[in-house]
Amino acid sequence: MSGAKPSDLADLLEFAPDQGRILLKDYRMVMLSAVALGCLRQELIETLGLDKARGLMKRFGHAAGLADGKALAERFPAASPDQHMDYGPALHALEGVARVVRDARKSEIDLAAGRYHVEAYWENSYEAEQHLELFGPGDVPVCWTLAGYATGHSTSAAGKRTVVVETECVAMGHDRCRFVIGFADEMHEAAQRELPDYERENLPEVMDQLLGTIRKQKRTLRNKDRAIDRLRTQVEEQEQPGGMLGQSEALKRAADLARRVAPVDTTVLVLGESGTGKELLARTIHEHSLRSNRPFVAVNCSALPENLQEAELFGFRKGAFTGAVEDSRGLFEAAAGGTLFLDEIGDLSLPAQTKILRALQEGEIKRLGDPEVRKVDVRVLAATHRDLEAMIRERTFRDDLFYRLSVVQVTLPPLRERGNDSLLLARHFAEVYRRKFDKELGGLSRAAQCAIVAHDWPGNVRELQNAIQRGVILARGDQVELEDLPESVVRGARRSDRALDLTGQGSVGVADDPPLHAVADEAARIRRALELADGKRDRAAAMLGISRTTLWRRMKELGVGR
Repeated sequence: MSGAKPSDLADLLEFAPDQGRILLKDYRMVMLSAVALGCLRQELIETLGLDKARGLMKRFGHAAGLADGKALAERFPAASPDQHMDYGPALHALEGVARVVRDARKSEIDLAAGRYHVEAYWENSYEAEQHLELFGPGDVPVCWTLAGYATGHSTSAAGKRTVVVETECVAMGHDRCRFVIGFADEMHEAAQRELPDYERENLPEVMDQLLGTIRKQKRTLRNKDRAIDRLRTQVEEQEQPGGMLGQSEALKRAADLARRVAPVDTTVLVLGESGTGKELLARTIHEHSLRSNRPFVAVNCSALPENLQEAELFGFRKGAFTGAVEDSRGLFEAAAGGTLFLDEIGDLSLPAQTKILRALQEGEIKRLGDPEVRKVDVRVLAATHRDLEAMIRERTFRDDLFYRLSVVQVTLPPLRERGNDSLLLARHFAEVYRRKFDKELGGLSRAAQCAIVAHDWPGNVRELQNAIQRGVILARGDQVELEDLPESVVRGARRSDRALDLTGQGSVGVADDPPLHAVADEAARIRRALELADGKRDRAAAMLGISRTTLWRRMKELGVGR
């Protein structure tokens, strides 16, 4: 580089740290962190978008170049315009921005003759370095403030509009950042492309656009949050509460047996009262099986009219009966390769039972009215709340089908035999429906929890789910209160000798006895809770607000129950 060198300007720098100033012949300079400038770049790009951020940073550099050009001309009035062209690059190098290296063979500076064309490189460009660090490699040049500065400074020195085009960039994978600079009227095509970046934005219009974008993004985020909550609720309703969420030993045994049998391609018979979660258990078996990526088809056999059972299960041929206007496949074919869950199989007719037995033994079915035999590959899981062995004695259920289905039997316990699981499930449901209905709730009041523990739940988990859903919907405060639950739950608790103390303390007491919270002696309080819970430790622990393990430990330490 001819003319001014960075070292020439360095000798003119005056550092005055006690005054918080750096001066270049009375011209104030500022040192900035490259990382901080990189963070500013990141925020501008993420806030304004790439195009607007590029324009803003070019205009910033352009303003700096014009200001430096004017200041340097005032401080070095004897220098020629050609020499002034060297001051800008020297100052940039001094500031640690980049080092300019001209290609002398391709450059010509003779402002007096009206000739100005430079091809050069920025070495060690801080801008390319920071952009690469923040955003990784790209396909566009990124030395925006450097280009703006060079345009501003050269325009100031030449007294005529110039334009800078960066053609190679380290952020694009090149070895150096290459640029070309010349008069705008001689680089017409480049000027048309580059100069719009130097036109100031209509800030009110930009702000309106940004605010509109922000509002739109907020709406989109709210909608996505609601959709995520809905999906989470659906998943939780399907996969958790229907019997598989709990800590009772009976449930753990059933779940463990289901997990162990899941990978083995055999039939499973799930037994249990209505509402205990038999379909959920079947889904769990399917999802842990080798067929998990194939269909899971569930049918409630009790909902099928007897005259349509065979058609629904095995399909039918066109014309097989009135209304059969086209061929139709049945549920066995719909579940091909996957799992068919026959819920309430005890409600099927004997002819349908016979065909199911053939499908299980031979892997073959026939559509109604069709002589063609079709091979099917389906794993069958079945469930019922009926006593199938009694039905066998009454000859309403085939014994051979029973033995074929019950290779493995899994029995789901009723909720009344699952100890404190009712409370665990109730809390879970309360959170599920709080999100679903977008309500500000802190959970269940102590009185509501005691009523839940005291109730026998004849409808099992399904009844509990519906009760908590009602409670969340009706709740007016920050908790689901006792009065928000169905009357059957409250009435049943009041009638039992585990009647609720409705003073708002949420404890349990009977008749004229003091509520639990009023019993000062811990051993007496534990004995009273066990008495009210008919000796069931899960319920007694819930009444006391402690875990079953803590109750057992305190009983042992206090000698209660010996």
